Amino acid sequence: MLMPKPVLAAETRGDILLPGRLDAELARAGAAMWNALKHEARFPSRACMSSCLTSKLREGSLLVEVLDGGADYRYRDVGAALVKGFNQDFSGRCLSQIIETAPRFGLGLRMLYEMVRAGGEPLGYRGWVGEDLPGAAFVHHESAILPLGQDNVVEHLLVVSSLVLRDAACA
Repeated sequence: MLMPKPVLAAETRGDILLPGRLDAELARAGAAMWNALKHEARFPSRACMSSCLTSKLREGSLLVEVLDGGADYRYRDVGAALVKGFNQDFSGRCLSQIIETAPRFGLGLRMLYEMVRAGGEPLGYRGWVGEDLPGAAFVHHESAILPLGQDNVVEHLLVVSSLVLRDAACA
């Protein structure tokens, strides 16, 4: 029997939470690895974290470079699962460009990124996709947003996400 497509809310929405409160195994695994690798430091370096990512974590993650102390953010190394979920590879694009095309979504990301960059602490995010992201192939996601850097300066953010694709939500 064919199931109807999930009905999207008008606007994308979500909740900020501690990474330990995430249900998605992939996001929790990313946060656990981050915690294990930071040792005595405030957070691990990009090189340390990147070299330890499993292929599954790499597929579900993206690296965000902090530009000019948080004036903007550039997407690097967008994993295959996220490219599929967003129906596009936004590697090399800046957050400011995303804000131009999807302002509400982009400004929400900016807020999350700024919280993690300024505080140096990881955050979790659980969200539902609305009609304001018509190109997205997913309806729900959970993400761990993890700061990376050196000398107490956040230089990158690693975002590890688990997406529920529309097709899977209808199954």
